[in-house]
Amino acid sequence: MRLGKRLLFLTSVTAITVCVTSCSGSEELSRVGEASVIGVWKGKNGETVKLQKDHRFTASGVDWESVSPGSGCPRGEGAGNWAFWGSDPGSPETSAALEKYVEGDTVNLSFDGVEQGSCLTNLNAVDDGSSLCLSDDIEVPCSLGIRLSPQKSGVS
Repeated sequence: MRLGKRLLFLTSVTAITVCVTSCSGSEELSRVGEASVIGVWKGKNGETVKLQKDHRFTASGVDWESVSPGSGCPRGEGAGNWAFWGSDPGSPETSAALEKYVEGDTVNLSFDGVEQGSCLTNLNAVDDGSSLCLSDDIEVPCSLGIRLSPQKSGVS
C-alpha cells in the first residue's frame, strides 16, 4: 500500500509540474534587433503584420477587438507606429516603447486613432527570434495565441 501511495504522489507531482510549465503559456523571450523584425510576418489563419524601417506598421487579418475584448483595440485592419520596449541606463526601473531603442524582445504596436494606453498590443520575439507572438498581457508572451512567422518578401 505504501508503494501505491508513493507512486500516486509521484504521478500527481509530475502531472502538476507538466501542467504548470505547459499550461502557463510561458515562452522564453529572445532579444532581437531592428533588422530581424522589419518585414512581413504572417500567422496560420491569415494574420499579417508588416513592420517597416520607418517604424510604421500595418496589420490585417486580426480582429483586434475580438482577440482582446474590451481593450479599445481597432476592428479589422490597423496601422500605426511600432517601437521596442526598453529602459534607459540611468533609469532601469522605468520602461517605455521608444523608436530610439534598436533592439529588444518586445515590440509595441501603437495604433493610429486609438487613445494611448487603451490598446496594449505587443509582438514578443520567441523561438530564438524566428517567431513573433501577439500579446495583450505584458507577463504572458503569447497571450492571444497568435504566432507569426517571417515572410521572405515585402521587406521595406
